[in-house]
Amino acid sequence: MSAARRYLKRQVRRRAPQPLNGLDLSRVRRVLLLNFTALGDLLFSTPAIRALKETYPNWRLDLLVKPQFISLMENNPHIYRLWQYPGRGMGLLRLKEELGRENFDLAIILHGNDPEASVLARAASPFIIGSGKSPLSFAYSAAVAQADPFRHAIEHRLDFVRLVGADTADKRMELFLPTTAQAEADVLLSRHFGASAVRLMALHPTGSGAYKWWPQENFITLGRYLYDRYEAPLLIISGRQDRPAAEALAARLPGPSLVTGGRHPLATVAALLRRARLLVANDSGPLHLALALQVPSIALIGADHPARIGPYRVDWGACLYRKDEACREERCLNQRCPDNRCMQAIEPAEVVRVIETWWEPGFLDSRR
Repeated sequence: MSAARRYLKRQVRRRAPQPLNGLDLSRVRRVLLLNFTALGDLLFSTPAIRALKETYPNWRLDLLVKPQFISLMENNPHIYRLWQYPGRGMGLLRLKEELGRENFDLAIILHGNDPEASVLARAASPFIIGSGKSPLSFAYSAAVAQADPFRHAIEHRLDFVRLVGADTADKRMELFLPTTAQAEADVLLSRHFGASAVRLMALHPTGSGAYKWWPQENFITLGRYLYDRYEAPLLIISGRQDRPAAEALAARLPGPSLVTGGRHPLATVAALLRRARLLVANDSGPLHLALALQVPSIALIGADHPARIGPYRVDWGACLYRKDEACREERCLNQRCPDNRCMQAIEPAEVVRVIETWWEPGFLDSRR
């Protein structure tokens, strides 16, 4: 951060940021969108991307993302070109130079305060929209404040594009999968589950931080319930690093299961998830992936707040949220929490109740 700050300070002394009211929207043709943090952050941005294209259909929208998310965005009809974020080092310098030759009319940083995003946006365009929380916002044409800490991340990202008059009535996240990924998923499901794949349900028992995890014993209780009541084979979603925890869960379940475990491309995992009739998940990327794919999903949330990151304005999303009373009186410890009391407070019986009262009446007999 300090190196980026020094660099941008020098740049601003040489050439001050162009105020956004100096941008002639009628002459805008090329816009660079930057979003290379977590998967959930990227999916939260899809309504804002759609809003830009709905409002300005002639604008060419390029998107800079992490390489592992390219396959999830390459079929998005609103995106003209995808740029791959190379990480730090010489690749970043080469990308900065290349973006500087592209003559973008506007750059919009659709996530937080990552210093590389500000440097790249500055190279790409004289007009930059970014977060007001960033310590590098002095280099922006306009900085978006977040006065309401409980404003949903989707609305917050829409606030970025509202500065140029773009908006949409449709707040749903969206995802366009390649047909090859769906074909690969169908082969995997047929091989592992045969005809029972039509009853597939999914669990995401791990995620980006253990402080967000619902206890494994609870997932075991839930998995046994899903098999006993629905004879549901289970898709257990995990990454490579948390594969042992997912496989330990699978070993204690009575029915057939498939652990992704980082073995498949992300687009294939998304296509597998798309076939599920229900997902129960911790707060992590697969939850938001399922919601973007319109998979009925129950979110288990503790450290963050569902008003900010939970299912938003969709019929296929439900949420269970608990905050330990002691935690209400102090700032959430997040990664430093020794025993994630908020997640332990959610009982399996509560999840079962949501399944029987919300999912069964609305989704049990649906054929998506």
